[in-house]
Amino acid sequence: MRNILLFLVLGTFGSACKQNIVKIESENGNVIEEYEVSENQVKNGAYKRFFESGEIQETATYVNGKLEGERIIYHKNGKPEIREFYKDDVLEGDYFSYYENGQIEISSKYSNGVMNGPLTKYYENGKVQEKIQMVDNTENGPFKEYFENGQIHWEGQYLNGDNEFGLLKEYDENGQLLKKMMCDSLAVCRTIWTMKDGDIKPKY
Repeated sequence: MRNILLFLVLGTFGSACKQNIVKIESENGNVIEEYEVSENQVKNGAYKRFFESGEIQETATYVNGKLEGERIIYHKNGKPEIREFYKDDVLEGDYFSYYENGQIEISSKYSNGVMNGPLTKYYENGKVQEKIQMVDNTENGPFKEYFENGQIHWEGQYLNGDNEFGLLKEYDENGQLLKKMMCDSLAVCRTIWTMKDGDIKPKY
């Protein structure tokens, strides 16, 4: 197990408030965490975490031991990997994840710690890959998947997760409807129409 060394440096912020800055070092002497604490040793103020190699890994703010405001987790190249927001230690507001090239990978929102509403996934080139609806952190409702040229690839509904339910449509890269499928509650889908054959009667 790696040995961790703690260092407390006293500083004064304002006329009556003393804060300690805690620095946590690895056995190699590299700072891997740095944060402010109040007089009773509760995190209160800026927080930073570092990769062993020294690059910034996380920045956040604590108020009386609880996350407050923006928290950023970084790729090793220094660009953000995740940006999220907290209110009283609970996720609240915009959420973004990013590719290493800086393009957004996922965008959504939290309310009282729960992801609800639209979620958009992007290709690494910035084009939209999928739009879905979230209910209590789970896919539920209409979705559309896109080719990189912007044309719809799949269109349907999710039920209680990444499970297609009801009418599911497939398109080609030119926007031509290729196939219609009907999916049951177990996400088992059967083809009911194709561009080539038209309506397809079920086989029993």
